[in-house]
Amino acid sequence: MQSNYPQGFGSYQTYGGYGNYGQPQHYVSSGPPPVPMGNYGGGYGAFGQSAYNNYTGYGSAPGYHCPAIQQMSTGYPMGNEPPPQPPQLPQSYSHQPYVQHQMEMNMQRYMYEQMGYQAPKPPQAPDTDPQQTEEPNAQAREEKPVLDDEVKTKMKNIFIDELLRRYAITSTLEMAQGTVVPLDKYPPDDMVVAFYKEKRDTDLAGEKWYPEADCEYLNVAMKGAGTTEKIITHIVATRCNAQRQKLKVMFKTLYGKDLIKEIKSELSGDYKDAIVACFVSPAHFDAKCVKEAIYGAGTDELALIEILMTRTNRQIQEMRDVYGEVAKPGKPAKKTQLDDDISGDTSGDFKRLLISAAQGNRYEIDRDKLENAVEEIKNANGDGTGMFEVNYAKLSDQRTAQRDAKRLFDAGEARWGTDEETFNLIFATRDFYQLRAIYDEYVKIAQADIRHAVDSETSGDYRRGLKAVAQSVMNRPKFFAQKLLKAMKGLGTDEKTLIRIIASRSEIDMVQIKAEFLELTHKTLFRYIKEDTSFNFKKILQALVGEN
Repeated sequence: MQSNYPQGFGSYQTYGGYGNYGQPQHYVSSGPPPVPMGNYGGGYGAFGQSAYNNYTGYGSAPGYHCPAIQQMSTGYPMGNEPPPQPPQLPQSYSHQPYVQHQMEMNMQRYMYEQMGYQAPKPPQAPDTDPQQTEEPNAQAREEKPVLDDEVKTKMKNIFIDELLRRYAITSTLEMAQGTVVPLDKYPPDDMVVAFYKEKRDTDLAGEKWYPEADCEYLNVAMKGAGTTEKIITHIVATRCNAQRQKLKVMFKTLYGKDLIKEIKSELSGDYKDAIVACFVSPAHFDAKCVKEAIYGAGTDELALIEILMTRTNRQIQEMRDVYGEVAKPGKPAKKTQLDDDISGDTSGDFKRLLISAAQGNRYEIDRDKLENAVEEIKNANGDGTGMFEVNYAKLSDQRTAQRDAKRLFDAGEARWGTDEETFNLIFATRDFYQLRAIYDEYVKIAQADIRHAVDSETSGDYRRGLKAVAQSVMNRPKFFAQKLLKAMKGLGTDEKTLIRIIASRSEIDMVQIKAEFLELTHKTLFRYIKEDTSFNFKKILQALVGEN
């Protein structure tokens, strides 16, 4: 079964199995940021450690690997032409549309080059680069075939496939990037390379990832007196979740021992919990977190909100599939176990909101709608450029958005008391782009943000649940950045929340979360973790989020 959680080695499968825009793909995938993924395992590969990271494009800055947080360079790096204008996004979309636009353009140019075609110039670019003579350009045109309608159609379909892949993991079409990516080949400075060179007289530098070598090193780390935590931290933080699943199988094959039981017997405290969390597949990890939120002492409403309000339909459905065996191990799994547990542990409007979200049945954007919304960019003469972008206005129904915004206003601020059913119906069923349009229309009617209505018309956990939906729709990375800050700010540290968010988002959108965290606190997440945690727990969290 194909999973819609990140699966490592994501890629344009249409093209020769190249994961992360340049690395050969070794795992069947199905996911989102620049590339698809396989079953519920782990590596929202985005741009990862790929050749694409080195692609020179708009806004690149030394020392940054993800264009989404790159500083905008001065001048026009692609030439002397002014940059093309990005598409207009709904006002509630708070990411950087210009940077996203340039990322998409660079991605498409890269794919044209991979196909053997001359990458199109930016829409407003002159025919020649003022820094070059005409001869090299003419020669390049002769060497590579000219784009025709068939090639453009192929690129449009690839672009739509990529958008759908992202949508399956984030419910949005925007690019995102994790800080943990699949290890395709061993770098020379990898700890396993040094170990294997010394103990096996074999140089693994530049060789494909070899699970047996990792397992041998892990076994050494847990042998004898004491445990070498540095080895465990390194392997866990530099291999994606899908690869960690392979390590569990290989370890048992090599030694007849369960890797997780060995880890649990050797480690302790929050460090042990963080390491073990990284070895749980995403669907089971979400199910485990939901179970602990319900079955523990009291109810962890914030954990339930965080998971059920931010996962995609298919992620929730995959989590539902395994929830019964996680919640009631050894007993026949009930399809309704999740609904039953929510009903038995929560109440009122909050219970109904959670059950609605737990169905994984929110309306979605389908391929037909994307076919209509993806348009070829025209140059100043009105000619097609071979580059494509999303016309976001075509992703939502404006008349329906106006109607729903009016329904929300009438259900809340315009009446005495609140019609919670209307809030629940709209917040739990509309797709994210339709919700963005609804929120924008609500501002026009109420002269206030939708969050003002939620604050003034609802209360308690129900209010927090609705706000989580709104914040996730407007800017999901910021939502998680705020939760991470709250987990560390003030007296005491909420270690469970730190582990849950960092383990679950490290392969999806941690780069964007870090950027939002820096904006919120003026400190990096890496530094905040350093100042708020300690010892090996600090080291594994820092290794997962990355310093840059």
